[in-house]
Formats: sequence, structure tokens, C-alpha cells
Amino acid sequence: MNWSKWSFVAVIILLKFDFVFSQASPTILIAYYSQSGNTKAMAEAVAKGARSLEGISLILKSIQEISQNELLFADAIILGSPVYNANLPPAVMEFINSWPYEGRPLKDKIGAVFVTGGGFSIGEEAVMLSMIRSMLIHGMLIVGGDESEAAFGASAITGEGAFAGQPVDEIFLRKAEGLGRRVGELVLK
Repeated sequence: MNWSKWSFVAVIILLKFDFVFSQASPTILIAYYSQSGNTKAMAEAVAKGARSLEGISLILKSIQEISQNELLFADAIILGSPVYNANLPPAVMEFINSWPYEGRPLKDKIGAVFVTGGGFSIGEEAVMLSMIRSMLIHGMLIVGGDESEAAFGASAITGEGAFAGQPVDEIFLRKAEGLGRRVGELVLK
């Protein structure tokens, strides 16, 4: 084979390589921190909503298990956290602070959030807004839930009144599913 034949073969290989990667399914990364299991239950509901759509790749992992490549190559990042004294837990802040900033590689990715809190008015929206602010600093495009009661994302009450000592209530899991489905619809566009 002479050089021109090798050049032709190289071009064909590159075209096939580009076609394979341009046809890949968009990826949603659902990253969560959970000690009690409540935030993990919400993460699984978010995943259920995203999985209700065809053509999406999904990564569902705790923040401790996520590689930087998974973060960089995801088309959307949905971050979940419990509420600690109306703040983010230190582990979630460390995770966010580990995100690469130089060159803004997360810019224009879709971002969304969900939280679990032990009681009413314990800081759910404050924590969601903290995560949203961090995503905005990285240039991410923020998406809320699919209903007005989930405007900032999905949240659950897990330790007060009828919700105390129970698994995460279905009303909150439905909001989480709606968030996952909405992010999935947008990532497919």
C-alpha cells in the first residue's frame, strides 16, 4: 500500500470514529451524598425519571465514587445533598470545590439539584440555591423541576410530622422523577 492509500484509510477511520462519538447518547450524571439513605432514595427517583426516556446514558453514583472524567463528559449534572443546619455538608462542598474551573469545562452543561431535609423550613431552598450558585459560577445552565412546587429542583422532608421515621414519601419521589425526566428531555434536545 502506498501513502495515498494509507491516507485514505486514515480518513475513513477518523470519519467512523467521529460518527460513533457524535451518535453517542447524551449522558446524565446524578451525583449525591447520603448518610441516612434518604438522599440516595431521591437520587434513584431522579434516575427513574431520566430512564423513562429513550436514548439517555445515565451515571448514578455517590460523590465519593465519581471520577473527574465522568464529571467532564456528562451532558448534565444533577447534584443531590442533605441539609445540614441550613447548609451543605462539608463533603458536598469539597466535591463542588474539586470541580475543574480553568477553561470552564462545565460551561453550558445542564445543571439541576435536589435535597432532603429533616424538617419543614430547615433550609432546603437555601441549600438548593447554594448548589445552583456554584453551578452558575461554572457557567452551567440551571433547570428546575417540572412543576411550580419544584421550581428550584426537588426536595423532600424526611424527619418531621408524618414524614418522621418513614421512607421518603411518594410526593417527594414524584418531584424527583419529574426533575430527572425534565433534565432528560432537555439533554435530548
